[in-house]
Amino acid sequence: MVLPIVLILTVALTITGLAFLNAGVMEHNLASREVYKNQAFYLAEAGLERTLWNLKEDYESGDRDWSDGDLNGVTLGGAVEGWSELIWPPVEPDLGPGTYLVRVKVIDANKLWIRSWGKVKDKIKVVQALARIMNASPWNNAIFARGGGAGGVVEGNALAAGSIHILGEGLTSTDFAMDISGTAGMRNNYNDMALELLAKVPPCPQASFNGEMIDSLGAELRVKIGKVGLSGTATIGEADVFGNLSKETADGVYVSDGYGGNQGELNVSSDNGTGEPYDMGAYVPFPSLMDPYPGYATYLDYLYDNALLINENKISSTVADFSHGPDINGNSISWNQSEGKLTINGLIRVNGDFLDLGEEKFEAIEYSGEGTILVARDNGGIVGSIQVHGDLVAEGTYSAGLGFPHNALGLIAGELALAPDPGESQLMMTGAFFAENKVTSRMQNEIAGSFVTSWFDVADQVPRLYQVPDLALNLPPFMPGGSPDWYLIVGEWSELPPEGW
Repeated sequence: MVLPIVLILTVALTITGLAFLNAGVMEHNLASREVYKNQAFYLAEAGLERTLWNLKEDYESGDRDWSDGDLNGVTLGGAVEGWSELIWPPVEPDLGPGTYLVRVKVIDANKLWIRSWGKVKDKIKVVQALARIMNASPWNNAIFARGGGAGGVVEGNALAAGSIHILGEGLTSTDFAMDISGTAGMRNNYNDMALELLAKVPPCPQASFNGEMIDSLGAELRVKIGKVGLSGTATIGEADVFGNLSKETADGVYVSDGYGGNQGELNVSSDNGTGEPYDMGAYVPFPSLMDPYPGYATYLDYLYDNALLINENKISSTVADFSHGPDINGNSISWNQSEGKLTINGLIRVNGDFLDLGEEKFEAIEYSGEGTILVARDNGGIVGSIQVHGDLVAEGTYSAGLGFPHNALGLIAGELALAPDPGESQLMMTGAFFAENKVTSRMQNEIAGSFVTSWFDVADQVPRLYQVPDLALNLPPFMPGGSPDWYLIVGEWSELPPEGW
């Protein structure tokens, strides 16, 4: 009787053991598959991250073109349905049992889709993201402002063609950082630019939109703190008109505190709608003259130490010829009274509280060279004011290799007043305009360039400001915040079905 019992128990234990073994094997296989899936996912992410690194390096190395078939030395293979495979250099990182495959779909020179596959054993994961890069320099805008509200408005028929970026420092979420009315607005093209000014600047950049290659400034609105008020027929962007070769809609709006006025977001035409909040955190500060600078207590001290000092506080038809420099740093400035021509290179500091440029609107100052004028006292570190009373334009036309910003003038002051007197209307200007406190542009000014200021007041009649994207990469020397700062933006991330390897 013992033997059958032992045999029965042995068989039972064997069956039970085999069952546990089978369950363990199955559990191991399931766990392994999950591990392989996770590994594949992280490999896909690694391929994506490696691609993003190469994309940023490609821009910072000076290439600045993602559509040229090479991304920081990584070759693009032949495209299938618009997707090109990245052919990595021979030396690969140790990826263990897996690998990744990356393809990109180029939209234009600074925007593309990335699709990355990670593969471990027979498990595949796929991730996709849209990458674009922008120069986060304050000068890559028509207007960059630290403040807003009562000290800084765009109203009446004022128009800014290009990007607007307002930090809204000192405001609350219910204050207006920008309040525009009438037929004011932000535009994305050069359609309204005067022909004389249009001849002095590079052609409007082009971008692909809705299957067309069209003129586009890539205009985006960013407001960190404060509302955007839109009343009457004031607009941010315009409704798209297919086939007219210009982009009307804004490329994007990023406003955390929303819109107000009697129209509000109804008058916003943007590719990303109106619900996106401010997207750059604390990445872009205002480049104050009072900020510390390596080796100096402030950036203003750095300017003092590198400028050629002059005492002329007026340049106009009533001022006789003068010439200063070049000094040991190559700074120089000269004025030809009879021809109304200003030649400037490097950094010039006017010793005093003010500088007047021009007499009246029909007395143009035509400048050449690449130089910057700072107005500041010899003692006390007091930054003065600059008033522009007549046309102030770059010499020559862009098609002839001159114009703006081949010839580039920068103005640095505490306050800038462009056409401050009622009779000074319809002035034309090109330049980079920095004010530690405030820029005022009034009447029917036509200006090509950028304002960087704490406060801005752009109003009365039909003043117009047109961003020149090339300026941010060809600034006059010594402008605050002047270095390009390439900011990589990754959006629309998604995980796709595991296919297409």
